[in-house]
Amino acid sequence: MAFTLQIRQKKLFGKTTLDIPSLAQACGFCYGSNNDFYILQENEQVGGTAVFYHPEHIGRGIFFNGSKSREGYYEISYNIPTTRSEITDFARLAGEIERRLGRVEMYSVEEERIFTSGELEQVIEDFVAFSRKSLNQFCGNREFRSHILTLARWPYTLTEDKVALWEACTDLSDFERTLHGLQALDVYYAKPRLLQKNDTKEIGAFYALTEECESVFPVRVDGFLNLSELKVTEGFVQFVLYSEQRVLEGMFPYEQFVEELRGYDVRQFDGDHILIPPMTKAELEDLAGKLRGKGRSV
Repeated sequence: MAFTLQIRQKKLFGKTTLDIPSLAQACGFCYGSNNDFYILQENEQVGGTAVFYHPEHIGRGIFFNGSKSREGYYEISYNIPTTRSEITDFARLAGEIERRLGRVEMYSVEEERIFTSGELEQVIEDFVAFSRKSLNQFCGNREFRSHILTLARWPYTLTEDKVALWEACTDLSDFERTLHGLQALDVYYAKPRLLQKNDTKEIGAFYALTEECESVFPVRVDGFLNLSELKVTEGFVQFVLYSEQRVLEGMFPYEQFVEELRGYDVRQFDGDHILIPPMTKAELEDLAGKLRGKGRSV
């Protein structure tokens, strides 16, 4: 579910083209573009589209679509539920777009009505209340096997305690703190390289862990979001020493790699992911040696 504004510049000639980096800077935002796994590629834009977020209160991201800018047409949207701060950011972005384009028409697809930037600011509390109610309903849905939200920088699988807390929450404060805290970390969020066998068409997922880099890895090899919902049949991990520009010998089964990590101060990141602390070259070599010693390499 989302709230979408279609913004159309009213002047007939000399349509204004909005620049994504300039727009982000004016609003105090960072921006990027999602890859196939909903992981943000910072400072990238694709076909006039980007995801904006405020670095001081990172939420679920505001999607900007300027692919039809030559026609004086833009769309901005935010996901529901989202945070109070992001709803405020959305209204500020709409106001900045209106300031740059001049006379515009802002049409809400979901509300089926016209807004001005001033009217958006006046109904922020209504939007916040609806977002909180939507969060309650989302967490209270027992049909979901897991509760997953796409955020500005990467996906997030809710833990059981957060599902219980947010099902009954009366405001969005903990929701906002949690989303920002998870995304403000300077970490590598692992994404797989997917390969398909020519004969059996089976799909393998391959991950890489590097030294001296705090990293987020899925507990299961297929613990990632992908549009095509591919079924992974096997997974492996390699260890990379960037300082020496080489890969350690061995490609190790993913499940056994996760099992062996228990002795390396790994902690939970979310319902589907773990946070691996920065590992030294010696620790990576030690881990690879343990897996090789148990016949756990390919």
